[in-house]
Amino acid sequence: MTASALQIEDLRIEARLADDTLVLVDGLDLELAPGEIVGVVGESGSGKTTLVRSLIGLLDKNVTVARGAVRVGGEQVLAPGRDTTASVRGGAIGTVFQDASRSLNPVLKVRAQLRELLKAHKRGISKGEAEERMRTVLRRMQIDDPERVLGSYPHQLSGGQRQRVAIALAVVSEPQIVLADECTTALDVTTQAEVVALFRELVAELGVALVFVTHDLLLAADLCDRVVVMYGGQAAEIGPTRRVLLDPRHPYSAGLLAAVPSWSADGPIRGIEGSAPRVTGAFTGCRFADRCPRATEECRAAAIPWSGGGERDGYRCIHPLSPATAPGASPGGPPVTV
Repeated sequence: MTASALQIEDLRIEARLADDTLVLVDGLDLELAPGEIVGVVGESGSGKTTLVRSLIGLLDKNVTVARGAVRVGGEQVLAPGRDTTASVRGGAIGTVFQDASRSLNPVLKVRAQLRELLKAHKRGISKGEAEERMRTVLRRMQIDDPERVLGSYPHQLSGGQRQRVAIALAVVSEPQIVLADECTTALDVTTQAEVVALFRELVAELGVALVFVTHDLLLAADLCDRVVVMYGGQAAEIGPTRRVLLDPRHPYSAGLLAAVPSWSADGPIRGIEGSAPRVTGAFTGCRFADRCPRATEECRAAAIPWSGGGERDGYRCIHPLSPATAPGASPGGPPVTV
Protein backbone atom coordinates (compact mmCIF):
# COMPACT_ATOMS: atom_id res chain seq x y z
CA MET A 1 0.00 0.00 0.00
CA THR A 2 1.35 3.43 -1.00
CA ALA A 3 2.09 5.72 1.94
CA SER A 4 0.18 9.00 2.10
CA ALA A 5 2.03 12.12 1.05
CA LEU A 6 -0.12 14.28 3.36
CA GLN A 7 -2.46 13.45 6.24
CA ILE A 8 -4.59 16.05 8.00
CA GLU A 9 -6.46 14.72 11.02
CA ASP A 10 -9.26 16.63 12.82
CA LEU A 11 -7.37 19.91 12.36
CA ARG A 12 -8.68 22.92 14.31
CA ILE A 13 -6.98 26.32 14.02
CA GLU A 14 -7.97 29.27 16.20
CA ALA A 15 -7.13 32.96 16.29
CA ARG A 16 -6.94 34.64 19.68
CA LEU A 17 -8.45 38.13 19.74
CA ALA A 18 -8.64 40.62 22.59
CA ASP A 19 -12.26 39.75 23.38
CA ASP A 20 -12.87 36.38 21.73
CA THR A 21 -11.50 33.39 19.84
CA LEU A 22 -12.18 32.90 16.14
CA VAL A 23 -12.25 29.42 14.65
CA LEU A 24 -10.51 29.55 11.25
CA VAL A 25 -10.34 25.82 10.43
CA ASP A 26 -12.36 23.20 12.28
CA GLY A 27 -12.45 19.41 12.20
CA LEU A 28 -10.72 19.02 8.84
CA ASP A 29 -9.74 15.51 7.77
CA LEU A 30 -7.92 15.09 4.48
CA GLU A 31 -5.48 12.61 3.00
CA LEU A 32 -3.51 12.90 -0.25
CA ALA A 33 -1.70 10.14 -2.08
CA PRO A 34 1.39 10.71 -4.24
CA GLY A 35 0.32 11.75 -7.72
CA GLU A 36 -3.11 12.95 -6.59
CA ILE A 37 -4.53 16.42 -7.25
CA VAL A 38 -7.01 17.78 -4.72
CA GLY A 39 -8.79 21.08 -5.30
CA VAL A 40 -9.83 23.26 -2.36
CA VAL A 41 -12.67 25.64 -3.26
CA GLY A 42 -14.90 28.08 -1.44
CA GLU A 43 -15.57 31.77 -0.87
CA SER A 44 -13.00 34.17 0.56
CA GLY A 45 -12.78 33.62 4.32
CA SER A 46 -13.70 29.93 4.11
CA GLY A 47 -10.34 28.82 5.54
CA LYS A 48 -8.49 27.85 2.34
CA THR A 49 -5.44 30.08 2.73
CA THR A 50 -5.26 29.49 6.50
CA LEU A 51 -5.03 25.79 5.75
CA VAL A 52 -2.18 26.31 3.27
CA ARG A 53 -0.27 28.64 5.60
CA SER A 54 -0.60 26.18 8.49
CA LEU A 55 1.05 23.42 6.44
CA ILE A 56 4.19 25.53 5.92
CA GLY A 57 4.33 27.28 9.30
CA LEU A 58 3.29 30.77 8.18
CA LEU A 59 0.42 31.38 10.60
CA ASP A 60 0.21 34.73 12.38
CA LYS A 61 1.47 34.91 15.97
CA ASN A 62 -2.04 34.97 17.43
CA VAL A 63 -3.11 31.89 15.41
CA THR A 64 -2.53 28.43 16.87
CA VAL A 65 -3.35 24.79 16.27
CA ALA A 66 -5.89 23.88 18.95
CA ARG A 67 -6.53 20.26 17.94
CA GLY A 68 -5.52 17.60 15.45
CA ALA A 69 -2.35 16.85 13.56
CA VAL A 70 -0.65 17.11 10.16
CA ARG A 71 1.73 14.43 8.84
CA VAL A 72 3.99 14.74 5.82
CA GLY A 73 5.26 11.43 4.49
CA GLY A 74 4.09 9.80 7.72
CA GLU A 75 6.02 12.20 9.99
CA GLN A 76 4.04 14.49 12.29
CA VAL A 77 4.98 18.12 11.64
CA LEU A 78 2.05 20.00 13.23
CA ALA A 79 -0.05 19.47 16.36
CA PRO A 80 -0.97 21.45 19.49
CA GLY A 81 2.34 22.61 20.97
CA ARG A 82 4.33 21.13 18.08
CA ASP A 83 5.41 22.86 14.87
CA THR A 84 8.29 21.46 12.83
CA THR A 85 6.91 22.65 9.49
CA ALA A 86 10.11 24.66 8.92
CA SER A 87 11.85 21.33 8.32
CA VAL A 88 9.60 20.55 5.32
CA ARG A 89 8.96 24.06 3.98
CA GLY A 90 10.75 24.47 0.67
CA GLY A 91 11.95 20.85 0.76
CA ALA A 92 9.24 18.22 1.17
CA ILE A 93 6.59 20.92 0.56
CA GLY A 94 6.84 23.45 -2.25
CA THR A 95 4.46 26.40 -2.40
CA VAL A 96 3.25 28.60 -5.25
CA PHE A 97 1.50 31.75 -4.04
CA GLN A 98 -1.06 33.92 -5.79
CA ASP A 99 1.21 36.84 -6.64
CA ALA A 100 4.48 35.70 -8.21
CA SER A 101 5.86 39.25 -8.02
CA ARG A 102 5.58 39.17 -4.23
CA SER A 103 6.81 35.59 -3.80
CA LEU A 104 10.00 36.27 -5.78
CA ASN A 105 12.82 38.34 -4.30
CA PRO A 106 13.02 41.51 -6.45
CA VAL A 107 16.72 42.16 -5.71
CA LEU A 108 17.99 38.68 -6.59
CA LYS A 109 18.32 37.17 -10.03
CA VAL A 110 16.44 33.96 -10.72
CA ARG A 111 19.67 31.93 -10.65
CA ALA A 112 20.48 33.12 -7.12
CA GLN A 113 16.98 32.29 -5.86
CA LEU A 114 16.98 28.77 -7.32
CA ARG A 115 20.54 28.16 -6.12
CA GLU A 116 19.61 29.24 -2.59
CA LEU A 117 16.83 26.65 -2.47
CA LEU A 118 19.05 23.89 -3.81
CA LYS A 119 21.79 24.77 -1.33
CA ALA A 120 19.30 24.56 1.56
CA HIS A 121 17.50 21.37 0.56
CA LYS A 122 19.92 19.43 -1.68
CA ARG A 123 23.06 19.49 0.38
CA GLY A 124 26.09 18.11 -1.37
CA ILE A 125 24.94 19.11 -4.85
CA SER A 126 27.83 20.49 -6.88
CA LYS A 127 27.76 23.85 -8.66
CA GLY A 128 27.64 22.12 -12.05
CA GLU A 129 24.83 19.80 -10.97
CA ALA A 130 22.89 22.77 -9.58
CA GLU A 131 23.25 24.69 -12.85
CA GLU A 132 22.04 21.71 -14.89
CA ARG A 133 19.12 21.12 -12.54
CA MET A 134 18.05 24.78 -12.74
CA ARG A 135 18.09 24.71 -16.54
CA THR A 136 16.20 21.40 -16.59
CA VAL A 137 13.49 22.72 -14.27
CA LEU A 138 13.04 25.91 -16.29
CA ARG A 139 12.81 23.93 -19.53
CA ARG A 140 10.16 21.77 -17.85
CA MET A 141 8.33 25.04 -17.17
CA GLN A 142 8.28 25.56 -20.96
CA ILE A 143 10.82 28.36 -20.79
CA ASP A 144 12.72 28.22 -24.09
CA ASP A 145 15.64 30.44 -23.04
CA PRO A 146 16.52 29.29 -19.50
CA GLU A 147 19.93 30.99 -19.54
CA ARG A 148 18.38 34.42 -20.10
CA VAL A 149 15.76 33.83 -17.41
CA LEU A 150 18.38 32.60 -14.93
CA GLY A 151 20.28 35.85 -15.45
CA SER A 152 17.20 38.06 -15.10
CA TYR A 153 15.62 39.88 -12.18
CA PRO A 154 11.89 39.17 -11.66
CA HIS A 155 10.85 42.59 -12.99
CA GLN A 156 12.56 41.81 -16.30
CA LEU A 157 10.19 38.87 -16.93
CA SER A 158 6.59 38.81 -18.12
CA GLY A 159 3.79 37.86 -15.72
CA GLY A 160 3.52 34.38 -17.19
CA GLN A 161 7.29 33.86 -16.96
CA ARG A 162 7.33 35.02 -13.34
CA GLN A 163 4.62 32.50 -12.47
CA ARG A 164 6.59 29.74 -14.21
CA VAL A 165 9.68 30.73 -12.21
CA ALA A 166 7.59 30.65 -9.02
CA ILE A 167 6.51 27.09 -9.88
CA ALA A 168 10.14 26.19 -10.64
CA LEU A 169 11.11 27.42 -7.16
CA ALA A 170 8.41 25.18 -5.70
CA VAL A 171 9.57 22.01 -7.47
CA VAL A 172 13.34 22.42 -7.87
CA SER A 173 13.98 20.63 -4.55
CA GLU A 174 11.84 17.64 -5.66
CA PRO A 175 9.09 18.00 -3.02
CA GLN A 176 6.55 15.35 -2.07
CA ILE A 177 3.76 17.95 -1.99
CA VAL A 178 3.09 21.19 -3.89
CA LEU A 179 0.64 23.76 -2.52
CA ALA A 180 -0.77 26.10 -5.18
CA ASP A 181 -2.67 28.93 -3.49
CA GLU A 182 -4.79 30.88 -6.02
CA CYS A 183 -1.71 30.99 -8.26
CA THR A 184 -3.67 31.43 -11.51
CA THR A 185 -5.95 34.26 -10.36
CA ALA A 186 -3.90 37.16 -11.78
CA LEU A 187 -3.17 35.44 -15.12
CA ASP A 188 -5.00 35.82 -18.42
CA VAL A 189 -7.09 32.88 -19.61
CA THR A 190 -4.46 31.56 -22.04
CA THR A 191 -1.68 31.64 -19.45
CA GLN A 192 -4.02 30.06 -16.89
CA ALA A 193 -4.56 27.12 -19.21
CA GLU A 194 -0.81 26.77 -19.77
CA VAL A 195 -0.09 26.80 -16.02
CA VAL A 196 -2.80 24.19 -15.37
CA ALA A 197 -1.26 22.01 -18.09
CA LEU A 198 2.13 22.44 -16.41
CA PHE A 199 0.76 21.26 -13.07
CA ARG A 200 -0.84 18.25 -14.71
CA GLU A 201 2.47 17.28 -16.36
CA LEU A 202 4.45 17.81 -13.14
CA VAL A 203 2.15 15.55 -11.16
CA ALA A 204 2.29 12.87 -13.85
CA GLU A 205 6.09 13.03 -14.27
CA LEU A 206 7.20 13.61 -10.68
CA GLY A 207 4.41 11.89 -8.74
CA VAL A 208 3.94 14.83 -6.36
CA ALA A 209 0.69 15.41 -4.48
CA LEU A 210 -0.85 18.75 -5.48
CA VAL A 211 -3.19 20.87 -3.36
CA PHE A 212 -4.80 23.36 -5.77
CA VAL A 213 -6.61 26.22 -4.00
CA THR A 214 -8.93 28.19 -6.26
CA HIS A 215 -12.14 30.20 -6.53
CA ASP A 216 -12.60 28.89 -10.07
CA LEU A 217 -14.73 25.75 -10.17
CA LEU A 218 -14.12 25.32 -13.89
CA LEU A 219 -10.36 25.21 -13.32
CA ALA A 220 -10.87 22.69 -10.54
CA ALA A 221 -13.03 20.60 -12.86
CA ASP A 222 -10.29 20.62 -15.48
CA LEU A 223 -7.40 19.71 -13.17
CA CYS A 224 -8.42 17.97 -9.95
CA ASP A 225 -9.05 14.34 -9.04
CA ARG A 226 -10.97 15.29 -5.89
CA VAL A 227 -12.52 18.49 -4.56
CA VAL A 228 -12.82 19.84 -1.01
CA VAL A 229 -15.59 22.45 -0.67
CA MET A 230 -14.82 24.61 2.38
CA TYR A 231 -17.22 26.91 4.20
CA GLY A 232 -16.83 28.65 7.54
CA GLY A 233 -13.57 26.83 8.22
CA GLN A 234 -15.07 23.37 7.70
CA ALA A 235 -15.17 20.91 4.83
CA ALA A 236 -18.79 21.12 3.67
CA GLU A 237 -18.22 18.39 1.09
CA ILE A 238 -15.39 16.20 -0.21
CA GLY A 239 -15.47 13.82 -3.13
CA PRO A 240 -14.31 12.90 -6.62
CA THR A 241 -14.48 15.98 -8.82
CA ARG A 242 -17.08 14.55 -11.19
CA ARG A 243 -19.39 13.51 -8.35
CA VAL A 244 -19.14 16.82 -6.46
CA LEU A 245 -19.60 19.06 -9.49
CA LEU A 246 -22.29 17.04 -11.26
CA ASP A 247 -24.07 15.62 -8.21
CA PRO A 248 -23.43 17.90 -5.19
CA ARG A 249 -25.05 16.88 -1.92
CA HIS A 250 -24.36 19.97 0.21
CA PRO A 251 -26.55 23.03 -0.54
CA TYR A 252 -23.46 25.26 -0.40
CA SER A 253 -21.73 23.22 -3.10
CA ALA A 254 -24.86 23.52 -5.22
CA GLY A 255 -24.95 27.28 -4.59
CA LEU A 256 -21.36 27.69 -5.77
CA LEU A 257 -22.16 25.77 -8.94
CA ALA A 258 -25.26 27.87 -9.59
CA ALA A 259 -23.11 31.01 -9.41
CA VAL A 260 -20.67 29.86 -12.13
CA PRO A 261 -20.91 32.26 -15.09
CA SER A 262 -21.63 30.37 -18.31
CA TRP A 263 -22.71 31.71 -21.68
CA SER A 264 -24.74 28.57 -22.35
CA ALA A 265 -26.68 28.44 -19.06
CA ASP A 266 -30.36 29.24 -19.10
CA GLY A 267 -31.44 32.23 -16.99
CA PRO A 268 -29.41 34.60 -14.79
CA ILE A 269 -26.53 33.65 -12.52
CA ARG A 270 -27.88 32.72 -9.09
CA GLY A 271 -25.78 34.08 -6.23
CA ILE A 272 -25.86 32.98 -2.60
CA GLU A 273 -27.63 35.58 -0.48
CA GLY A 274 -26.06 36.71 2.80
CA SER A 275 -22.49 36.37 3.99
CA ALA A 276 -20.34 33.83 5.79
CA PRO A 277 -20.68 33.74 9.61
CA ARG A 278 -18.17 34.91 12.16
CA VAL A 279 -17.34 31.60 13.80
CA THR A 280 -16.34 31.81 17.46
CA GLY A 281 -15.75 29.05 19.96
CA ALA A 282 -19.38 29.29 21.08
CA PHE A 283 -20.82 28.75 17.59
CA THR A 284 -23.23 25.82 17.28
CA GLY A 285 -25.00 24.14 14.41
CA CYS A 286 -24.43 24.29 10.68
CA ARG A 287 -22.20 27.12 9.47
CA PHE A 288 -24.35 27.54 6.37
CA ALA A 289 -27.78 27.49 8.08
CA ASP A 290 -28.51 31.23 7.86
CA ARG A 291 -28.00 31.19 4.07
CA CYS A 292 -29.48 27.78 3.31
CA PRO A 293 -33.02 27.40 1.88
CA ARG A 294 -33.22 23.87 3.35
CA ALA A 295 -32.26 24.79 6.91
CA THR A 296 -34.46 23.87 9.89
CA GLU A 297 -34.11 24.47 13.60
CA GLU A 298 -32.43 21.08 13.84
CA CYS A 299 -29.59 22.49 11.72
CA ARG A 300 -28.88 25.17 14.33
CA ALA A 301 -29.20 22.98 17.43
CA ALA A 302 -25.92 21.05 17.44
CA ALA A 303 -22.76 20.27 15.50
CA ILE A 304 -23.49 18.61 12.16
CA PRO A 305 -21.97 15.14 11.72
CA TRP A 306 -20.12 13.97 8.63
CA SER A 307 -22.23 11.79 6.31
CA GLY A 308 -21.79 9.85 3.11
CA GLY A 309 -19.13 7.42 1.98
CA GLY A 310 -16.33 8.37 4.37
CA GLU A 311 -13.58 11.00 4.49
CA ARG A 312 -12.81 10.70 0.76
CA ASP A 313 -16.44 11.13 -0.35
CA GLY A 314 -18.94 12.73 2.00
CA TYR A 315 -20.67 15.88 3.22
CA ARG A 316 -21.61 17.75 6.40
CA CYS A 317 -25.38 18.17 6.08
CA ILE A 318 -28.51 16.63 7.62
CA HIS A 319 -30.76 17.75 4.75
CA PRO A 320 -28.60 16.95 1.70
CA LEU A 321 -29.71 17.33 -1.87
CA SER A 322 -30.67 14.16 -3.68
CA PRO A 323 -29.31 13.42 -7.16
CA ALA A 324 -32.64 14.55 -8.62
CA THR A 325 -32.37 18.03 -7.07
CA ALA A 326 -28.64 18.66 -7.53
CA PRO A 327 -28.01 21.57 -9.96
CA GLY A 328 -25.49 19.59 -12.00
CA ALA A 329 -28.14 16.96 -12.71
CA SER A 330 -31.11 19.23 -13.40
CA PRO A 331 -31.91 20.99 -16.69
CA GLY A 332 -31.59 24.42 -15.08
CA GLY A 333 -28.13 23.85 -13.58
CA PRO A 334 -24.89 25.23 -14.99
CA PRO A 335 -23.19 22.93 -17.51
CA VAL A 336 -19.89 21.68 -16.12
CA THR A 337 -17.60 19.41 -18.12
CA VAL A 338 -15.40 17.07 -16.11
